[in-house]
This record gives sequence, structure tokens and C-alpha cells, in this order.
Amino acid sequence: MSNAGPELFKAMLAFQSTNPRVDKGGNNPHFRSKYITLEDLTSVARACNKHGLVFWHHQVEEDGASFEVTTLAHAESGQSIETRVRLLFGKNDSQGQGSAKTYARRYGLAGLFALCDTKDDDGNAAMESTGRSFSKEGKGGWTAPDVKKEAFDDVPFDSGVQAKVRTPEETARLEEEERKGKHHPSWQEDRGRFCAIISMELDIDYYSLCEFLKTKGRPRPSGMDNDDRRKVLANLRTEAGRNGFNSWKKEQ
Repeated sequence: MSNAGPELFKAMLAFQSTNPRVDKGGNNPHFRSKYITLEDLTSVARACNKHGLVFWHHQVEEDGASFEVTTLAHAESGQSIETRVRLLFGKNDSQGQGSAKTYARRYGLAGLFALCDTKDDDGNAAMESTGRSFSKEGKGGWTAPDVKKEAFDDVPFDSGVQAKVRTPEETARLEEEERKGKHHPSWQEDRGRFCAIISMELDIDYYSLCEFLKTKGRPRPSGMDNDDRRKVLANLRTEAGRNGFNSWKKEQ
């Protein structure tokens, strides 16, 4: 729990007076852009040690949810402050847990120290790790962060572990089914963004998703409109939705 006090604030003032800035050291090949990594933030934040401050991360469970807690403390006085970021696991394995904790530590650390990148990009940097940003029109949709549509043209349908174990014959069959399927007019424009999100954020193979939706009596994403595709993504981002997909995949 937080226990803030004047000694902590004095030390924070001394640290912030140095005007710490963070450069983007991470490269996102899908979006051809750069983003702030946890290493970038940590290397800058450690300068607080010179002012008697220390920070650390740990995980807590509360009301059935998991949180990554980032704590900042003044070593001499023991005064401290903390921030919590809920952990949303894309995959129910060690890789998914590690990714969720990395993201949570990034956001928690940046929030505690009020650190930002050297160039303000209208909030897209905070969303680059998931390949999403909120639309500037304020409609609550998602778009790619300041990139042209052509940047998604090479995003594959089949990605991840499932794609690697498919035979060429099976891949050809799935490609033919997709080609013959009824496509919504919005699909051509939206395909790359959708595939980038399910592969990069959710680590889900497009063709596996098609098969999963088929068992639910639903069309493949290419046959949906934008709103229905957003609903699919929203469901997969929930714990129940992701567990449902993972359970189905294990049965295959």
C-alpha cells in the first residue's frame, strides 16, 4: 500500500528536475514503427537511485484478478507509492504470462515516474505493443497507429505454432476455402489490420479462428462487417473468450 510523504516527494522532485526522457528502442516490424520497451524505461528510471529512490515489481491477486504492482520508495524514510495494472493474459501459458507482466510493468513504471517518449504521438506509443489505437474520430474503434494500409499487405493469414505444423496440402485447402468464401465489402480494407491484431496481440492463427467460429455457427471474419469483427476481438480479449478458444483448440 502507498505511504507517501514529504521525503519521497523531495526525492522525486530532485529526480524530475533532471528532465528524464525516454527514447523508443523497440522496433515493430509489422507496423514499421518504434516503441518504448521495458528496458528503455528501466534504464532511465534507475537514475532515481542517485536521489535515494528505489523501485520494484511484484504480482498480487485480488477479487479473482491478477495485478502487477510497481512500487517506488524512498530508502531512508521508508515512504512509498505504488501503482497497479491489471494483468490480461493473451495465452494461458508462461509466454502469455510473461508478455502480460512486461506490458504491465511498462505502463506502471511510466505512470509512476511520469515518463514519456521524446516525441508525442497522440497516445499511439502506449498502444503499439498491441497494434491498436483509438480512432481520433472518437467512435471507440481501432486503427493502426499512423501507418498506411500498405504496411499490412504482408501480414499473413496463417501465423503462429498452428501454421508451422500444417501440411502444404492443408494450407492450400484453407486458402481455397477463404478464396471461395463470401467476403464483406469492408474486408479488403480491414484484412491486414485484423490479421495483425489476432497474430501479434492474441497469437491466434486466422484459419484456426475461422474453424472455431464455424463451430459456433458464425461466419469467418472475412464475411463479417467491421462491427462484428470488433466484437470477435473484444470477446477474445476477455478471459472467458480466450479460455473458450483455448479449450476448443486443445480438443482438436
